[in-house]
Amino acid sequence: MTEKQMSDMIKDYLKEVKSKLPEWLKDKKEHKEILAELEDHIWSKAEELSGIGQPTVDSVQIAISHMGTPENIAKEYKRRGTPKVYITTELWPYYLKVLGIVFAVVIAITIISQITDIIFGNFDIGQFFGNIIQGIQIGCLATFAIITIIFVGLSMEGYFPEDFKSKKLREKEKQQFELAREQGIPISEIKKKPLKPFIKPIGDIIGGSIAIVVGVFFIVQPIPAITSLIDPEFLLYLQFAGLFILVEGILDISRGLLGNRQFFAHQIIHGITIGVKLASISVIVLMMNRPEIFPILVTNDPSSTLTNIGIVPEFYNMFRGIAGVIILITVLTTIEDFYRIYKAEKYKFLK
Repeated sequence: MTEKQMSDMIKDYLKEVKSKLPEWLKDKKEHKEILAELEDHIWSKAEELSGIGQPTVDSVQIAISHMGTPENIAKEYKRRGTPKVYITTELWPYYLKVLGIVFAVVIAITIISQITDIIFGNFDIGQFFGNIIQGIQIGCLATFAIITIIFVGLSMEGYFPEDFKSKKLREKEKQQFELAREQGIPISEIKKKPLKPFIKPIGDIIGGSIAIVVGVFFIVQPIPAITSLIDPEFLLYLQFAGLFILVEGILDISRGLLGNRQFFAHQIIHGITIGVKLASISVIVLMMNRPEIFPILVTNDPSSTLTNIGIVPEFYNMFRGIAGVIILITVLTTIEDFYRIYKAEKYKFLK
């Protein structure tokens, strides 16, 4: 009966330890080994403390107390990562990536909601920008707090990025890593797998060159025969749009010339690009409020001369809807820029 009592005491203790161990250890081989090792230590210590060469109920109780509380034992396994503020170094890149993606989504949702109000006639340019700024501030602050709490909790539990991957995926990545080492392919120290080129320089250079030509065309407006028919206010908006397109083209060419190197510089350029794109939305919003100035040029027969007839009022909402789609596309492309900023992080560690 005494032996069963001692065994039950140890089992109860190990059961409590098991409940305190971090989740990434549960149902794994290491988990069973930890409990088995603890049990061996307890029996050995109880035998040593008894003084008679075999454990007793009292010596088992003392041995268990020497092991420490289940919480303290679990803490030793949770101290797994390298400290970096309150989030471990191992989880830090993923924390930044999640923040970037979520912030981009918050910005997109905020702008889309305001566009919806415009399409349904609830338009006020002062409220438009005020609501966007307020929505972004509240949304980003709330998501920052939630995501930070989650990652602090994961860091305190000792999670590593690979703990969220299946065993099959870990094995596959390990094979890719070994193959890349053998072939001398550049490897990301974060992802542990071969990396594709960060950008295609030729594509960025060609796209940037086209954007510069279009931007200059909008700014210079070199066809007086046509521009004389268009409302001066619309031509002014067109020049501002051309300026934004020109700057984006220059930034695209800069990325192309940098190529697959200087990744911090790529991040800075993408950050500037995001600012330019978001600023360009203001021009579209101004146009949305003035659909009557948008030119519709037609030819009058038999003289074949161009005439600006403009948009008829019944198509104003359609015009605003199309402008809203353009704003949405602009916002979505900024999300891609956010993604590229955080994607560039892993390329800084190329071997």
